[in-house]
Amino acid sequence: MVRLVIFLLFFLYSFNSKGENINQIYLNEGLTENQVYNIRLFTTRALNLVLDAYSSLNKKRIIRKETYTYLDASLFFLNEAHQYSPSYIIYRQIEALEKRIQLYPDEDYSEDLKTLLIYIEEISGNLEDYDYVRKKLEDTIKKAAFLENQYVLDSLEIIKEKVSIPLIDDPLTEAKNLIGIAKDHLKAREYKKSKQALELALNPLINISYRENLYMALVKEYIHKGKVTYNLNRRISLRYLEASLYAVNKAFYVSSRENRDLIKMLREDIRLIFKNFYDEKNTEKMLNDIIEKLKNIR
Repeated sequence: MVRLVIFLLFFLYSFNSKGENINQIYLNEGLTENQVYNIRLFTTRALNLVLDAYSSLNKKRIIRKETYTYLDASLFFLNEAHQYSPSYIIYRQIEALEKRIQLYPDEDYSEDLKTLLIYIEEISGNLEDYDYVRKKLEDTIKKAAFLENQYVLDSLEIIKEKVSIPLIDDPLTEAKNLIGIAKDHLKAREYKKSKQALELALNPLINISYRENLYMALVKEYIHKGKVTYNLNRRISLRYLEASLYAVNKAFYVSSRENRDLIKMLREDIRLIFKNFYDEKNTEKMLNDIIEKLKNIR
């Protein structure tokens, strides 16, 4: 968090010193609306293909090759969607760093780990175990300076499993696993079980394509950045909170029954912030409360 604040201070100073107006993007780290659009686009394409596969299994004469084609294509688009999750590039960067350490075990990788820390901080609003990951990575940076690279490797393996955005990564992974199960049943000519697996895959796909998941991921992103920038630049903090209200309104409109009451409560909490925005103590408390409530959205 300290490094993120320092980075934001530098960014805001540079930004304001040029006398430029604050645009709609503000700070471009973490989850962006463009990424959300692409995740929704590719997930919707996958959903259509899963429905096509299900329809092909309803035919009197089932052509397995046709169904396989639909399922393989759906997995392709889900993999494309997953690449737009901010956690994906971090996961791949950790993999690349692990391979470098294995090939060149006597090098100092502390600078690479610092870069990794910045990338993880950028998506901290959507990570469940961010505090643990940050502390683990900071400890690892210290060890790396002394070339304790086996410790670094072990730590990276732990961190890699913790870098996940539940509202995005979990349903995408669940859908891919269920489609894989459907393919296995199709291969065994167990068509009923294959259809059942596809029916189960619909829920996570719908949660991404039609429900609140992506909007609430944006809410988490904006609320976190609104909190981080509150004592750095109130104008930018206010814009983030306005963006969070805009996103939570959309989330509430399309929300699932399980989350509707909680999202409604969060929407009211965000609205209240604007009434007392310049009351520092009250606003910081409200932001902390909202962040805690957001942890219950899954």
